[in-house]
Amino acid sequence: MSEHRRPGRPQIADPEKIGLEAMALFAEHGYAAVSMDDVAARSGVSRRTLFRHFANKADLIWHDFFATYHHLEEVLARDESAPGMAGLRAALRTTLAERPSDEDVDRVRLRIIGESAEVFAAGVRGLGEMTAGLARQVARDGLLEEGGVEARAAGQAISGCVLAASVWWAQNSDEPLPDVLDRALARLQEGIA
Repeated sequence: MSEHRRPGRPQIADPEKIGLEAMALFAEHGYAAVSMDDVAARSGVSRRTLFRHFANKADLIWHDFFATYHHLEEVLARDESAPGMAGLRAALRTTLAERPSDEDVDRVRLRIIGESAEVFAAGVRGLGEMTAGLARQVARDGLLEEGGVEARAAGQAISGCVLAASVWWAQNSDEPLPDVLDRALARLQEGIA
């Protein structure tokens, strides 16, 4: 089936709006029951325009998660951000305050990540980038060698902690997400034993 292309500029689309429309569809019908065609129709964009922004349904799920992480990177890059875990925890609170979102939408997104192996697997590449960035952050205080195994392991632990705490929050808690994340990261900072 070919799509007729109208002359002129490509259709302008707002990825944030498309993501919100997709989350609404997923909440109403379930992730598996929604197609990319459904998302395009609900968003008022063509299929071609939708695929310019999102390669697949899993990208719709991960988009805001990684957009929030990229904002965290910007907060960490500011001169006033502290190194190490203390700086990361403070920057995460700042990030979530500066980039507020709809709690119900976040719950839908995070529940799908937690329940779908396919969706989780689609985010692994982005989680690798996140791990590398978090490893750099914890090495900023000079206690860990940047690029060393300890920094990399710490970055991986932090990525896993953030994701696991976020999914747990979506499935189990009425607390504010920043409080749950900070509690989980504080425990990781103290050590498991």
